[in-house]
Amino acid sequence: MKYLKNKLMVVLLFVAKITFGQSRNISSNLKDFEGIWLFIPPEWSNDTTFTSIDIIKNRKRLNLFYWHKSKSINTDFDFIAFVPKNKKVQKISDLVDSGFQMFSYSPNPNAINDSIKYLKGTGQYFIAMYNGIAGEEEFSPPEKGKPNYFTFNFNGRENEYHQQIHHLPNLIVQALCRNSTEKIKVEAFLKIRYAMIKTIKTFLYKEPSIPSKMYLLQNDPIEVIEEKGNWLKIRYYPEKTNQWIGKTIEGWIKRSDVE
Repeated sequence: MKYLKNKLMVVLLFVAKITFGQSRNISSNLKDFEGIWLFIPPEWSNDTTFTSIDIIKNRKRLNLFYWHKSKSINTDFDFIAFVPKNKKVQKISDLVDSGFQMFSYSPNPNAINDSIKYLKGTGQYFIAMYNGIAGEEEFSPPEKGKPNYFTFNFNGRENEYHQQIHHLPNLIVQALCRNSTEKIKVEAFLKIRYAMIKTIKTFLYKEPSIPSKMYLLQNDPIEVIEEKGNWLKIRYYPEKTNQWIGKTIEGWIKRSDVE
């Protein structure tokens, strides 16, 4: 019996090594991670108390964390890049744009050089995979029409799953509009201006002074895409049960209708 147990343990370790080896042979590109990504809690958790979103751009990652009960939001910022294969990272300049293992860090503006020993805080190594892991059906590449995704693995056991989304959800934009400090950070990062309707009903115009039958309601969040005198050209993403319906509404509104 003891022999069988030992033999089974060897087999399990061998299978784990093969699976891990398959994952390690897959190279992901940093450019594929650029975009807006919604964290999907695992099925065993199904935690609905928060929404977490990563925005990745030019080796930078901005995380938005929103608490549903308090409707509060905060942001966290760091840099990410891949670790070169078979090379220990000693300097930030050692990092590359493709690979399997990722490194996140916060630079130290007072550092005398780019050695990682001068980083602000401790850098973190983790596995990062884009659109699938070889040998794992659960994380196979998406079929046509399905959104892209990535997985981060910080502990070698559980994958954190993030699904690509088109834009920031309305509840996130509303929270940002209530927190000017965090709003400014996100607007600067995405180069998008956000606002929220303050009047009970705001009619949209096809062009300034040319009204339409469409309107927005108080607290509807919008993107401002153009300004012309006292008018704003805006974009609105309609949602149903907090899910985008796949359409956008654009038009002009009076500048005085937003806050």
